[in-house]
Amino acid sequence: MATKNANAGPEQEKPKDVHPPAGRRKDADKKSIAPPVVQPPHARDSSEKPEVNPVTGTPL
Repeated sequence: MATKNANAGPEQEKPKDVHPPAGRRKDADKKSIAPPVVQPPHARDSSEKPEVNPVTGTPL
């Protein structure tokens, strides 16, 4: 409840001891990327897992 009205009573204000969850960040949209149609050709999606050798764990 985001009430910033100066005329709001104390019962309408957000409690002082209530905070957003630790996993929720305000800059969460910074990680979002454009859909593949909008990205330049041959651009790698940062969410793609790197190709590694399953035995040694080194990149291919």
